[in-house]
Amino acid sequence: MKKFISLVLALTVMAVMFTGCGEQKTANKDEDKKVVESKDKEEGKKEDNKEEKIKLVFATNETPILTKEFWKIPSEKFMKENPNITIENIAQPSSNIMMRDFLKTQLATGEFPDVMVMGSPKDFVVADALLEFNESDLDYTNNPTVGKIDGKSYTVPYKKMVGGIWYNKNMFKEQGLTEPKTYEEFVNLCKKLEGKDITPISMGLKDGWPQLVFASCILSADLLTENPAWGLQRNKGETDFSSPEFKKSIEKYADLVRNYTNEDMASVSYAQMLELFFSQKAAMIPMGSWLIGEEQRVKPDFEVGFFPIPSDDNADSVAVWVNEGLAINKNTKHPEEAKQFVKFFMTDKEWYGEFLKTEMLFPTTKEDVPYEMSPLRKEIGNRIGNWNEVEHWYDMTGDAALLPGLQTYFNKMTQNIAMGADIDKELELFNQEWKMANDNLNQ
Repeated sequence: MKKFISLVLALTVMAVMFTGCGEQKTANKDEDKKVVESKDKEEGKKEDNKEEKIKLVFATNETPILTKEFWKIPSEKFMKENPNITIENIAQPSSNIMMRDFLKTQLATGEFPDVMVMGSPKDFVVADALLEFNESDLDYTNNPTVGKIDGKSYTVPYKKMVGGIWYNKNMFKEQGLTEPKTYEEFVNLCKKLEGKDITPISMGLKDGWPQLVFASCILSADLLTENPAWGLQRNKGETDFSSPEFKKSIEKYADLVRNYTNEDMASVSYAQMLELFFSQKAAMIPMGSWLIGEEQRVKPDFEVGFFPIPSDDNADSVAVWVNEGLAINKNTKHPEEAKQFVKFFMTDKEWYGEFLKTEMLFPTTKEDVPYEMSPLRKEIGNRIGNWNEVEHWYDMTGDAALLPGLQTYFNKMTQNIAMGADIDKELELFNQEWKMANDNLNQ
């Protein structure tokens, strides 16, 4: 009996021991499972963090003032405030490649940027390449309706500029000259300067765009002052480039550029144009108000003045640019983040004020953005209220904008005319280009 009781006790102890071992093994397995699950979660978080890292490519328009280093400022500041987003800046490879043509190449090669400086949205809207902005996206701008194409906004204008003639005030005073009030007075002024062996107007054709600024300011003064709807009428086929009013402005351009500019203009670049003017080898230069920024950079030994290119009767109209701004790739993988960057660009007052200061620009935001202005910028700001603002012809916006491809042809045409090409033939070719552009749109 005692032996039987001892045997039962022994078996009971062994059962308890095995049960304990089993529970321990189960606990260890559960613990191991928890460790594995915890590691999986950590790895998952790491993967999620990797996925949250966003990259945006930003195409900038580099100039002698808006340099590669300057464009890094908004990108780096935005990245600092948004560490999950990386901004990669790119730009056109050389100064003689216009931003529009650079972006067309990027689109054709499948490398269209996420965000870009855009001055010719119509060319890209027809290619269905730009993202539409809602009005709520533009509530920080002072005119959300500007530049609409078929009632839709594709660009956030980031500056307003004026265009016309910048002149050497000291030289004018020495020669007894004053700002002209009519086109005839302007031509007589050029003749007087030429009679004193002074080059009246600095011009350069090498980079392919300064001459079109000149021609377009004349078209703005004559054509758009008289008929602000001319661009819309041309796009509807109600007028053409051989019309008497258009031809008259181009004839004025031809007379001025052929007879009152530097003889070597064909080989002169934009930078050399500036040098001619600021070294006092030419009395005037036709350009946009970014020249105020150039004046601040160069600090010439004379005072610079400005007047709008006069029409036959007066000099009351001034050409303005409101076409350039920021646009977004319709097919970007990160539309909300792209909009976030655009809004930052426009609403960060420290950065936006610095941007405006570079070229002494006029802001396009609801809120005023004060910055340190040069005396010349203050002078223009005080006078602009007395002028009738008309769009710079080449850069008309919205539905009045030139049809895709016509800006490129106008560049070529104005160069050809400057070098002596027949005006009637060039205008007829321009009409043919318009027909092809219009047919392409309506295919």
